[in-house]
Amino acid sequence: MKHKQLNWEDARYLLAVARAGQLGRAAEILGVSVMTLSRHLNQLQHRVGTSLLTRHSKGMQLTNEGSRLVEYLERAEAEIEAAGSIFEAHGRSVSGTVRIAAPEGFALKVLTPNLGALLRDHPDLNVEIVPQTPGFSLSRREADIAVMVGRPNEGQLHSESLGIYALGLYASESYIADHGMPKTIDELLSHRLIGYVEDLLFSDRLNIAKHITSEWQSNIAIYSPIGQVEAVRSSLGIGVLHEFLLGKGDGLIAVLPELQLSREFFLVSHPTTERIPRIQAVLGFMRSLSGSVH
Repeated sequence: MKHKQLNWEDARYLLAVARAGQLGRAAEILGVSVMTLSRHLNQLQHRVGTSLLTRHSKGMQLTNEGSRLVEYLERAEAEIEAAGSIFEAHGRSVSGTVRIAAPEGFALKVLTPNLGALLRDHPDLNVEIVPQTPGFSLSRREADIAVMVGRPNEGQLHSESLGIYALGLYASESYIADHGMPKTIDELLSHRLIGYVEDLLFSDRLNIAKHITSEWQSNIAIYSPIGQVEAVRSSLGIGVLHEFLLGKGDGLIAVLPELQLSREFFLVSHPTTERIPRIQAVLGFMRSLSGSVH
């Protein structure tokens, strides 16, 4: 049986759509019209004899066959880019776009403040930092790299620890002065509580409050961990806060400090893309941030 011949140009267009998630965005990245992009995708699907993409409410999504093909194409792409890099001078700047999906607290307090070092070494690199919404999947190429709370379930992804961070129950001094200090979980439940909007959580691992007590009901629900810090600081109630988001002058008091709460950040990537120079550069930078999480 004769093997189906793949056109690398068509394959490159599929990779762009897989990463961008939208035809318009992929066409813009490639510098072609949506019509041209669609024609290449149709040619590729006709060649392989199966559907590689489906439409959904937010754009385009890979089918199972599309995901399998993209894995092979990314390995080929990585080898091509790695081969080109052997002719470059050591330490030469890389270029292109790398999308990083990360929780808000990590993105704003750890990743963004340190990006200057990466961009000084690689001024032609473009970095996109995006949230992890419910249903997010690195396996579906919704990002190049992700920072996740807890190790991912997908076995085909590579993951490594970026560090363990502590969390704790906190209230403002004025809130405690007005409402008293709870001494037990039962007393805590009688206070005004601040937590997440649960149906917006990417993972149940983020809902620490429910791990303290299944009876936790947030009187004020905020999607953002930084927003929760501000709410507690404003004396609106008691919340479970990431301690690396707190400043020394916040005037917050630990509530039930005997509760030992922690979670672990993991750096997650596709093994098929790790040799691509731009991905390799960003992974190295991300690993250097492991000491920034406490």
